[in-house]
Amino acid sequence: MLSNNIEPVGQTFLGKDASFKGELSFKGTLCIDGKFEGNIQTTDTLLVSHDGTVEGDIQAGSVICEGRVKGNIIASTKVELRPDSNVIGDIQSPSLIIEVGAKLDGKCNMSTKNNNTA
Repeated sequence: MLSNNIEPVGQTFLGKDASFKGELSFKGTLCIDGKFEGNIQTTDTLLVSHDGTVEGDIQAGSVICEGRVKGNIIASTKVELRPDSNVIGDIQSPSLIIEVGAKLDGKCNMSTKNNNTA
């Protein structure tokens, strides 16, 4: 379930009991409550909820993580790691917010000269 400071209006959800494997591209906002295996590409926003798990590389405009990501994240706008989130992989983004309790096991690159945008 999403925390109270994320508005669920106009979002697409991968439900808590759902599991999906493959490549994904989308427009708008996607919230993953279940398990996703594969690469994700969008110019918009990806939310990984507290119960969500992503195993694969993510290329997005913004990534908000409350759950688990195992893979590299490239974001053209920002990455937010909320409390209890766990990211195993490298992050490349011009803006990175890591809240108390979040875990990052990887490197962070915030330079704009090599920033690949989604």
